[in-house]
Amino acid sequence: MTANTILSDINEIWTGYVINGNKWFDAVAQVQFNQRIKQATKEEVEDAKGKAEAMAKEFIAWAKTKKYSGTVSGVYWTARAGSMSSAVGVDIDQKKNPTDILVKFTFGPANGFLGLSAKATKGSGDIGFKNPGIGTVDTSLGLGLAALNKKLEDEIVKELKLPEQKTVRKSYIRQRPAIKKITEKNGSEIMSKLRDMLLAKLKTMQTKALRDYIISDWMDAEELYPPYIKVTGKGSKPPYTADTTDPLNNTKLSKLIKATTITLTKEGNESIGVAVNGSHIMKIRFKYESEKVASSMKLSGDPWP
Repeated sequence: MTANTILSDINEIWTGYVINGNKWFDAVAQVQFNQRIKQATKEEVEDAKGKAEAMAKEFIAWAKTKKYSGTVSGVYWTARAGSMSSAVGVDIDQKKNPTDILVKFTFGPANGFLGLSAKATKGSGDIGFKNPGIGTVDTSLGLGLAALNKKLEDEIVKELKLPEQKTVRKSYIRQRPAIKKITEKNGSEIMSKLRDMLLAKLKTMQTKALRDYIISDWMDAEELYPPYIKVTGKGSKPPYTADTTDPLNNTKLSKLIKATTITLTKEGNESIGVAVNGSHIMKIRFKYESEKVASSMKLSGDPWP
């Protein structure tokens, strides 16, 4: 299966291409797109492009309802460090702004700037929140999740005599079903231990501090410049659809802001459930980028129906 990062790049860049009137807006983005489509199947490329076209249409429609008008005078792919600051003309902390494609309209709020955070799903349900890296969570909470993950992973590599380089290790594991069965179990155990460590820390926090942390680090709900909306492409075949979410207009956010208590629970092997007065807000989940014990550890903010 093609890595999500490859398909995400195709989806994001093509969304910008369509928003820009089906014209290239950035030579570097064009090169990246041409490289990425060679790394995915034809069907995957068409799927990512189909969603992108629906997402671009939805983004423009939403922007018009919020008084963005005139023409699109600039489109920027923000994968490179400093790209948003360069586009907007003021210093932007891109780690805190999840914009994937930044669009400049000739007229509108925020000097005409509006960001698009691109999401895609095969189904038609809700889509996740923010997905901070393990290092970001460590920094925010003063934890050592990354160090614990490395320690546990190194122990498994040593015990099973696995290749040290992750890309080599991934191939090695996948070619050996008996080893893969062991590393799958080991990986699940690592995620469970990391979850328990994070849960223990969150449970020590006062309600206000916990609420502020969830809102700022997991819900992308702080007012940012430039502002952005989440646009989710949906479907597994044409006709694709898309919808928008304004992170500052969210019923779950409203419940969280008013909360006097926040309930945290273990959910499954590697998730933490966040609830307010019995209402589910979200799940915080540990996951591997691809192969357990042979790819990077990530965190995901997921919907909790």
